[in-house]
Amino acid sequence: MRRASAGVIVHIGTVISGQPKVGDKAVAEVDVTRRHDIMRNHTATHLLHKALHEVLSDQAKQAGSLVAPTHLRFDFNHPEALTPEQIERIERMVNEAIAADMPVVKQVKSLEEAKKEGAMAIFGEKYGETVRTISIMESDGSADEGKYSYELCGGTHLDRTSDIGVFLIVSEGSAAAGVRRIEAVTGRGAYELIQKRFKTLKQTAGVLKTSLEEVPAKVESLQEEVSDLKKELAALRTQSALSTFHSLLSNVQTVQDVNVLAAEIPNADADTLRSLADAFREKHPKNGAAVFVAGSTIIATVTEDVVKRGVKAGDLITGIGGKGGGRPNLAQGSLPNGDVRAALAKLPKIIAEKAGRGAK
Repeated sequence: MRRASAGVIVHIGTVISGQPKVGDKAVAEVDVTRRHDIMRNHTATHLLHKALHEVLSDQAKQAGSLVAPTHLRFDFNHPEALTPEQIERIERMVNEAIAADMPVVKQVKSLEEAKKEGAMAIFGEKYGETVRTISIMESDGSADEGKYSYELCGGTHLDRTSDIGVFLIVSEGSAAAGVRRIEAVTGRGAYELIQKRFKTLKQTAGVLKTSLEEVPAKVESLQEEVSDLKKELAALRTQSALSTFHSLLSNVQTVQDVNVLAAEIPNADADTLRSLADAFREKHPKNGAAVFVAGSTIIATVTEDVVKRGVKAGDLITGIGGKGGGRPNLAQGSLPNGDVRAALAKLPKIIAEKAGRGAK
């Protein structure tokens, strides 16, 4: 379907068989299932707009929307991300309006009359002298008894809110500066999402060997256990690295009166390497310089007196082919894939050049 011009609607189709001619009669049929899916999402959009005003403010005005058979998308003006509590309240309000089984009334009237009655219009939208209004009524009585929602809208809608079934917010995020976006599903789409998530939950409970209700507590317990194991592993790695470090102290070289240590520490992380740097400075509080490598991570340390001689920790990292920096007495970086031993073998020469110049 295309709107060729004002008041003219053109339907476009594909000829499957025969040779239709101008003047031939044609029968147009609506895909009822698809249409009802669209109607559910469209009426739900009006309920969502109302809920946004209630939870946020009247400034949460529509800034764009999409009503599809599979889902709905609604953009609105708001300066910041919604909190989980706000999203939950909005979703609950829409579902309460659905459960209230409110009638949806469609009327055609003059634009002036609709505006006087307080119908909500989209800013920047062009309307003719005659408009279509959608009223979601708080009761089955007269219009005077109150409207839950009242908007100008030419789209297809349900007769009652309960026909939506259920409303689920799938996501909330930024659409543009000062504009937020909510995506949601209703009816069959919501049922499919519930089934998918419920199946995932049952599979998770099966893996954890617990009931559905106990999944959160079980996961929390496992997270605590993993955290404890990580701490234990880190302590063991540090202990192993320190043991390796003490065995390497016999390899300390003296270059320009500087105690130099270059070592590769397998299976260590950056925190462990920093611990070794601290241990080295305790062993050599003066005249000390060391580089420790684990994988691609480098930690370099230099005592203050050696810094004054012109040797900085960052210079040691770049000198052996790495990248990084930090304080003059402690720096961290990375070493590209290559021969670690060859890189560390460069350290005595670097110390000799820089400390030698600083001594002059």
